[in-house]
Amino acid sequence: MAENLDSVKQVIADLKTWSDQNREAGRESVSQKFDALVPPLEWAVQRIVDLEALTSALPPDLGNIHDLPQELRDELSIAKTDELEDQIVTVINAYGGEASLDQILVGLYRKFKVTQKRRFVQNKLYRMSMVWSVEGRKGVYTTDEKKMSREDSKDEVINSGGADSKTHSWDDEIPF
Repeated sequence: MAENLDSVKQVIADLKTWSDQNREAGRESVSQKFDALVPPLEWAVQRIVDLEALTSALPPDLGNIHDLPQELRDELSIAKTDELEDQIVTVINAYGGEASLDQILVGLYRKFKVTQKRRFVQNKLYRMSMVWSVEGRKGVYTTDEKKMSREDSKDEVINSGGADSKTHSWDDEIPF
């Protein structure tokens, strides 16, 4: 959709140029017609950006990147997600940030007319970096990192290797 956004932005720039040229040539009525077309197109650009933000899984530290020029987006080294991952995140967010596997399957169909096998979606959810299992609730997933399961958070502390992370001794957890 980004290429469509760039096209609309170019049309807006052209309309403004044509309006200025007609105003300078003394054709005020033609200039006003061009000027009248600009606000709805600017609204459309903003609406496209808003919809992209709602339907795309984006790294939270970058925020919404769809308003950036294509040249800059091409230079970014962000993790690319596939269309199904974006749709899954959208469905989970539509359920308030937390959804069961059944809700995800139904949501994928109702929102995007996508039908997937249960096992395939389970495997996809397991591999996704922007979705976590909800602690204490089997088959429930969230897009809120704070609600992730204890096992996921434990793995992150062990694997983080940060200054405050402790070295983990498995002997401390084994009761025998």
